[in-house]
Amino acid sequence: MIKRMSFGLFLLFWTVTAQAQEIKLDTTALTILDNMSEMFGQLKSIGFKSNIARDVSFSNDVNIKQFSSTEVKIQGPNKFVTRVHGEEKEEVYKYNGEQVYYFSFTNNLFAVSDAPDNLIETIDWLYTDFGIEFTAADIFYPNFSKDLADNMNFIQFIGVVHIDGERSFHILAQNESISVQFWIKDDVYLLPSKVVLTYLDKPFFPQYEVEFSGWELNMEYPEAIFEFNPPPSSRQITWMKTN
Repeated sequence: MIKRMSFGLFLLFWTVTAQAQEIKLDTTALTILDNMSEMFGQLKSIGFKSNIARDVSFSNDVNIKQFSSTEVKIQGPNKFVTRVHGEEKEEVYKYNGEQVYYFSFTNNLFAVSDAPDNLIETIDWLYTDFGIEFTAADIFYPNFSKDLADNMNFIQFIGVVHIDGERSFHILAQNESISVQFWIKDDVYLLPSKVVLTYLDKPFFPQYEVEFSGWELNMEYPEAIFEFNPPPSSRQITWMKTN
């Protein structure tokens, strides 16, 4: 995510500009992020659901909202499955440590490709080569907070807020082109409840918002869920690179 991170809230960015000149990296915010990253680094597996709202270009001067949801299971160091429910699509991605599988329920098409042998490289490869972006899945690794600090000019703890009756830590990070807001639950696991990204270097500052729920920690997932057997009537297609 760090290589392509495009996060935050533009209006809030302007309200803290004066402070940003004095305080670049807030230790309270970094401590919370460090603890979250350390917790994720100790997990053997993680599952969650997400609801996503994304701004997309409708015309030269108008953005519209698109909504989707996902169900994600990640098993370290080299397996995941992601089921995507979109407005006009229904699809699944699976990675078994050697290959990535894609299947479109909408069009009854599938694709298979050899992949790197670990999660982080595979997620980055899918985005770089094919433009496939997963639901903030690449924040769930031990060095995330360090990588975030290395790539952001400003990180600040905004305060404690309540979301759906639960205490959460609100953190803002930004650089010249991107910003990110985290809402992290104030509990023993420090799980993120929401992430809002804003692209500061694009027209109309489009946003990408993710709400997390249904967390599963250190579950024993069956190996079969990471494998793929194409339906008899499905058709295989070639996975074309976007660049």
